[in-house]
Amino acid sequence: MHLVGILTEKNNEGYIKQELHKLGENEIFFLNEDSITNLKNIKFQTILIGKKVKENSKEVHEILSKAEYLIFNVDITENLELINNLNLQLITYGFNSKASITASSMEGEEVMVCLQRSIKSVNGKITEPQEITIKAYNNVSKYGVMELLGINLVYA
Repeated sequence: MHLVGILTEKNNEGYIKQELHKLGENEIFFLNEDSITNLKNIKFQTILIGKKVKENSKEVHEILSKAEYLIFNVDITENLELINNLNLQLITYGFNSKASITASSMEGEEVMVCLQRSIKSVNGKITEPQEITIKAYNNVSKYGVMELLGINLVYA
């Protein structure tokens, strides 16, 4: 069983929970600033950082240092210090043109997401750069869609 820790905005949690039921044997934990100190001794295989870390940055960095994959919102520049000196697979997302995953357009409930670099999954599968259409609903943000894609690619 793989442990996945997700620190994201509240409005994205329901969407991500609903869509991740397809991942099977992975255990998903939604993290918050209050729970970080209690989880610093747990080894997550994958961590997603999708919101600003206001407190406990030392503890968050400690958790990240044990992870194999980090899915990271590069648009939150205040968090960039968290990724210093880490030895893991980094998948970035956001509207930054250098991000691994970006949103290119949104029409109604469909978001066109662009994978700009190859990503190797935990199973060894390599997903090549491409555009992917993802259905979004329940007031989920474009960031939530990119977060979901990042997790799905890690466990493809």
